[in-house]
Amino acid sequence: MAEGYPPVPPVQPPGQYQGAMPPQGAVPPYGAMPMQGAVPPQGAMPPQGAMPPGMTPQPVAPAQPEKKQRGWVGWVIGILLVLLMTGGICVWPCALLSSSGGSSRRSSASNFSSAYRDAVAVIHLNGVIAGTGDAYSGTITPEYFYELIDDAESNANVKAILLRVDSPGGTVAASEEISEYVAACSKPVVVSIGDVGASGAYMVASQADEIWANKGSAVGSIGVIAQIPNVSGLMDKVGVEFEMITAGENKDTGSPYRKLTDAERALIQGEVDEAYDLFIDIVAEGRNMKRSEVEKLATGWAWSGMQAKEKGLIDELGTYQDALDAAAELGGIEGVYDVVTPNRNPLLDVFGSMFSLTRQFGGLDSLGTGTGVSRETLTRESLPR
Repeated sequence: MAEGYPPVPPVQPPGQYQGAMPPQGAVPPYGAMPMQGAVPPQGAMPPQGAMPPGMTPQPVAPAQPEKKQRGWVGWVIGILLVLLMTGGICVWPCALLSSSGGSSRRSSASNFSSAYRDAVAVIHLNGVIAGTGDAYSGTITPEYFYELIDDAESNANVKAILLRVDSPGGTVAASEEISEYVAACSKPVVVSIGDVGASGAYMVASQADEIWANKGSAVGSIGVIAQIPNVSGLMDKVGVEFEMITAGENKDTGSPYRKLTDAERALIQGEVDEAYDLFIDIVAEGRNMKRSEVEKLATGWAWSGMQAKEKGLIDELGTYQDALDAAAELGGIEGVYDVVTPNRNPLLDVFGSMFSLTRQFGGLDSLGTGTGVSRETLTRESLPR
């Protein structure tokens, strides 16, 4: 008997209360049950290692080690990523046909190669147009656009192309190059302007067979701007001075660390005027308008969709779906048609953005870094606005 424990009554023989229920209404007296599971009186603890009589030691289950994460899950995820990056996984399209008795003319598919009937290819022109960058950084480059439009041109099932435009414009050279690709397209091209189709984006749109916009869309902004920062006053305050060492008197034209000279300002104005004239010529040719008519509209102002239609900058007011049907009609499609999008692996662009250094053209103030802006850089970065 452990010291400090009260006497424990003898264990009942088997059959009385162990596993056998007492007679109905009979309650065994307190203390008549075995000690197994009983709680000792408050404050009375048995000595370490001592077990009261009648208590049977219970085996303790060994602690289960924490399960390690299965290694095959990581292998499967890694293999899937590799396959996606290398184009080893193809997503098969599913056509969604209308059940409204043929009132809808459209079905959907996921890429250019999936169309099994006559199709309209949709290419999105979203973000800033520039010579460098990628779609995931909000930049459309001529190379990227050419791949998309070339895919549409080479697909026999694609009968027309719809450009869904939502862009404020971009650099002169990149906008001009994309405009040439649209103008050279052998299949009908229809533009649907969303929120904005301005500046270089309108230059591109002007080369299409038809332009559709919403009433509230911003359209036009025919003009060119070159913005050159001057932080020389700030540098004087903080005591920072830059010395330019050049070969060629105009090599550091546009440097943000000093004011422009009159001669330099005249040179830049000449570049801007030249780009402006080019812009007007491209729009006049694409829209079949007289140059004098375009000049009157080339104020740099973005008109609303309703005003743009009145001025001849667009053809129709309507939605994206209206423009799709117009493109199908221009392509000679009768009945239901597929709507297909580019067969381009987005993971390639994601990893390209992560592991490459690209310069962003997010606005007009990104004209130069480092020691200054050369004439070549300034010309390239003059934005059609």
